[in-house]
Amino acid sequence: MSTATDAHGPSGIPQPDDEARISEAVREIAEQRAFIEQAKGMLMFIYGLDENAAFDLLRWQSQQHNVKLRLLAEQVVKDISALGKRKPLQNRLDHDKVLLTAHLRAANVARRQRDGQSKTDA
Repeated sequence: MSTATDAHGPSGIPQPDDEARISEAVREIAEQRAFIEQAKGMLMFIYGLDENAAFDLLRWQSQQHNVKLRLLAEQVVKDISALGKRKPLQNRLDHDKVLLTAHLRAANVARRQRDGQSKTDA
């Protein structure tokens, strides 16, 4: 039975406010997951890994440096994309450096966010 404190109306049907919150939460989750999927794909291509090994590599870097996985994945996507624009893949060491140091740049972004600055502030 529905009460006045429920998030649903008298019939138990979700209200428009509930639907908006749910839609926003789903959109945010999908957006965050997209960076992880993109980073996995890049690592699969560069290193010849399967999907699970690429995720394990991201998770390892995340845990090793105590950086949120999504933030690390976003940084890897940005860095590898920028690297590909500057020069073609000449040697995997460039990509190794990007992957193994992404946590440093991601930590700076997280620090700026905590301090109330935007992600793009220098």
